[in-house]
Amino acid sequence: MKHLQMKYNLVQMLYWVATCSLTGYIAVFLQWKGLSNPEIGIVTGMGCILSVVVGPFVSGLIGQIEHLTINKLLTIIIIYQMLIFLLITFLKLPAVIIMILDISIITLSYACVPLLSMICMNHLKVGHYINFGLARGLGSIAYATTAFSLGLLVDKINPSLLVLFFVVGMVLLLVDLYTIEEIAINSDAKTDTHISVFKFIKTYRFYFVILLGFGITFGASAMLSTYLINIVKSLGGTTSFYGIAVFAMAASELPFMAITHTLLKHFKSEQLFVVAGIMYLVRNLLICLAPNLPILILGMLSQGASYGLFTATITYYVSVHIDRKHEMMGQTMISMMSTGLGSFMGNVMGGLLQDCFGLSIMLIAGLIMTLIGSLILVFFSLKQLKTHAS
Repeated sequence: MKHLQMKYNLVQMLYWVATCSLTGYIAVFLQWKGLSNPEIGIVTGMGCILSVVVGPFVSGLIGQIEHLTINKLLTIIIIYQMLIFLLITFLKLPAVIIMILDISIITLSYACVPLLSMICMNHLKVGHYINFGLARGLGSIAYATTAFSLGLLVDKINPSLLVLFFVVGMVLLLVDLYTIEEIAINSDAKTDTHISVFKFIKTYRFYFVILLGFGITFGASAMLSTYLINIVKSLGGTTSFYGIAVFAMAASELPFMAITHTLLKHFKSEQLFVVAGIMYLVRNLLICLAPNLPILILGMLSQGASYGLFTATITYYVSVHIDRKHEMMGQTMISMMSTGLGSFMGNVMGGLLQDCFGLSIMLIAGLIMTLIGSLILVFFSLKQLKTHAS
């Protein structure tokens, strides 16, 4: 089982290395290709919002198409992404074509996240232990390290280097993926696998409400993270300090993600949702009201107890509380509400508020969003705990 854990750790790490080169430096890459800031905004926004539709469709293909496995589906998606990224990088294409193609590979990147989660959950179902939180936390470290490295390399060479990182990362990911035993979905689980988003929400109301609260707090956090460089500079920091802050944020996720599986043996998921909701409020309060850079770093370090703890807990929650035949949709909903709706809402709102009213108004909006989302997480989790107790 130790070898299985190591292989799955590598899956998460390689995926996030490749994803960093695709989405982490998208503005740098598209500016290099001649796109304007509004065009870049359209690409990132459409990538987020389309994942809400494309994510469930892609996940629904598993169990609907005979002999289609997670590995095969991931292979098709990754090969398409590599070919398109290479095409965009080395061919001179009209801006509109670049935008359409880039939107497609970004959208598919978000669609891969629930598929990777399901690999782990399928093994857990048959008694093969994998610590998902540890693997996902290492993925965050890999993302942060890649972001820091690419920042140095892209400055010295040029953004065409991004496609090299992406292709190498994805090729190694596929190689590693096929060394892991694939756990097939049994026939009972395949029955009635397809479920519409609306029917899913009606069936799993508490789960959806929790994801709604998470989506709102994630949107606020995405807003603050996207425009973090502006916050750092307003406090007298430099680009170098920004890199340190991003690394601190990602690194803080690892310990909390790693211990989530152990925590769930002693606490209910709803109790951890309450902690994560409170810590989201602490995180964004410290960032938005930071009088200096050390307080800002404290806020960034709260990422682990908020996003890290919640993400690992909700992934395990799906595996335990969502019907096996709807589990893939459950994992997909996490991405839909966070990187889909939440990220889209936060980034668009953050950009508009900053341009029209300034940074301080954006920070106030971030606090209001966080308060609403955190209250939903805490109130409904406590209500669910009370229901269980009675």
